[in-house]
Amino acid sequence: MIKLNHISKSFDSLQVLKDISFEIKDSEIVSITGASGAGKTTLLNIMGTLDKADEGELLINGRDVTKLNDKDLSRFRNEEIGFVFQFHYLLAEFNALENAIMPALIYGKDKKEAEAKARELFETLGIADKEKNFPNELSGGEQQRVAIARALINSPALILADEPTGNLDSKNAKALFDLFFVLREKFHQTFVIVTHANNLSALCDRQLVISDGKIIE
Repeated sequence: MIKLNHISKSFDSLQVLKDISFEIKDSEIVSITGASGAGKTTLLNIMGTLDKADEGELLINGRDVTKLNDKDLSRFRNEEIGFVFQFHYLLAEFNALENAIMPALIYGKDKKEAEAKARELFETLGIADKEKNFPNELSGGEQQRVAIARALINSPALILADEPTGNLDSKNAKALFDLFFVLREKFHQTFVIVTHANNLSALCDRQLVISDGKIIE
């Protein structure tokens, strides 16, 4: 699903990523851990095409995304990649269902089709009764589940999550990780999760540890 070949990235004189190469298989759930400042989020942003490497090659689902122009890259990102962040970034003026279908509407899908897909996801995520609630009427865990539904709405092949449990208590954090495995079984997607939580990281199929800009494990 993902192949990185000799990826390097610097910000001014600081080299954040140093000649990183690895592969992630289709439907695999992989965690990326490491100390603050090790380069985890930078690596995830490059994998998500939100940032570009200075050197190296990135293939997603067999496609070399480093060769796409900005327009094609934006479309590829919307179709193939879903993002889940620590801060869910739900829009306060829209209810849960409206927030979830936003990427589908941007993609040009029919609204009723998008709503049907969102309701299916809400059912799987255990928030079927929350579709009309606004973000301020939802708990932190419920807001994060709406954000996950939004990430899945276009049926992307790849889900990238950056500290998705960072604002949740331990019970809700474990429940969220368990959901990733439920979603993998149902929709056959690949998950890459940046996390500081080693106990949750250990649940993944594989753990990558980044230190001083390099993958050490």
